[in-house]
Parts: sequence; structure tokens; C-alpha cells
Amino acid sequence: QVLFPLYMHQKLLDYDFLLNLCLQTVCAAFIAVAFAMLFAVPRKLLLYIAISGAQVRFVRTLLLNGFDVPIVVSTFIACAVMSIGFIFVAPRIEVPRQVFTVASIISLIPGMDAYNCLVSLATLIHLNESVNVNHELLSIFHHGMRAFAIMLSISLAIAIPPMFFYQNRFKKS
Repeated sequence: QVLFPLYMHQKLLDYDFLLNLCLQTVCAAFIAVAFAMLFAVPRKLLLYIAISGAQVRFVRTLLLNGFDVPIVVSTFIACAVMSIGFIFVAPRIEVPRQVFTVASIISLIPGMDAYNCLVSLATLIHLNESVNVNHELLSIFHHGMRAFAIMLSISLAIAIPPMFFYQNRFKKS
């Protein structure tokens, strides 16, 4: 009960939370498949990519909104789970891991943070009397650092797990 407080039970069973979770999961599957189709991924692999895209968004949304884990940490965990999964799946179907991982994480890219950072930067550049400089600088820093941290967590979560699983891959016996 201490590790999983009562308010978590109520939040996870809330109709709006579950509807949002399902909607984001389904949309992420479509986004991943659409992005994979841009790179001419074979049709037989699109189902794997859809499942992976949905799984990544499901895990991140569940951690972020259900368990109140910070967005950078929840993004890292979701991407690491996906990366570890494809360490085992990709060799079995004889396809490079990158075919799956790149398309699967596309729904996690922090577009709004990058947009808000650039809008604040544009507002600061076209400075006039009505602009609050401190607010714009704070907005640039907040959104820029958050976008950078999310992108860094995505990159590290995809790159680090193979280091542990493939550490003996190129050693001669």
C-alpha cells in the first residue's frame, strides 16, 4: 500500500485517463507505421512497428500520467523497453534494429517544446515595449532544455541497452 498509494488506484481506473491512454496508443501506432512507410519499410514489418510504436507511447503515457514519473525519465524507460525488445526480436526476423526503433520513437519527439522555444526566441528577437524579456528568456530556457533532455533520453535509451547485450559480440575466442 505504501509503494502504490490509494490515489494511484483511482487515477489508473479513471475513465478519462484510460480513454486518453488508448487514444494516444492507437495514434502512436498509426504515426509509427506512417513514418516507416516514408522509408519504404517492407509491409511484413509494419505490424511489428505498429505494435512497438503503440507500446512505447503506452509505457510513457502510463508512467507520465498514471504514476507521475517525470517526462524525461518516463521517455527513457519507454524507449529502453522498446530497444531491449528489439535486441531479441530483430535477429529472429533478420532485420536491423534501427528499422524498428527509428519509426517507433517518432511519436515521442518533443515538437511542442521545440516550437514554444522557437516562438519565444522569435518574440525576443523582434523586441518591442510589450515583450517581457525575463519571461521570454525563461520560456526559451525551459522549453529548450526540456526538448533537449527528452531527445537525449530517447538517444541514450536506444543506444545504451545494446552495449550490455552485445558486449562480447566482436571478441575473438
